[in-house]
Amino acid sequence: MNVTDISSKAKNARLTRIQRISGILKICVLIYLIVPLCAVAFNLKTLHLTNGMVSIFDHPYASTADIPAVMYVLSVLGVAVYLLGVISFYRLLCLYEKGVIFAATNISEMKKLASYLVGYGLLAIVAGFVYTGGFAFPWGLLEMLSSPWIVVGGAIYLVAWIMDEGRKIQEEQELTV
Repeated sequence: MNVTDISSKAKNARLTRIQRISGILKICVLIYLIVPLCAVAFNLKTLHLTNGMVSIFDHPYASTADIPAVMYVLSVLGVAVYLLGVISFYRLLCLYEKGVIFAATNISEMKKLASYLVGYGLLAIVAGFVYTGGFAFPWGLLEMLSSPWIVVGGAIYLVAWIMDEGRKIQEEQELTV
């Protein structure tokens, strides 16, 4: 048995492990989507609703009549961006399950996921401004920089950029004789 046989077996074992974990994560994502939909379908109430309050982007309102129209729009946009992010993450897991790891399609899907996360974070910040009634310069800027949605989205975008640069380097090396 030579070195290339050993390295290909190790590579196949790693790829199999990635595919298996991706499949498990896909199931977890599906459960994560189905459970809230079942809660809505069976009219299970959240903590805010049991107190007689309605919450949009973690901002409580005493009743639905108190919610401004802008918050309804932000809420619908937030749900749409959130679902697009979950779908993008699911597609990324499908690519990993197929064994496609360092391809342009993965990088594209990662960038989409990052954009959805940042977009959701920005919507949440705008909702906070609507809820409080304004923008305080240093605090609003600090809130934008410390939003976990924006920070994680930026980190994922950075990883996608690094993977893209590595893919380009690999392509250049393959073309070099």
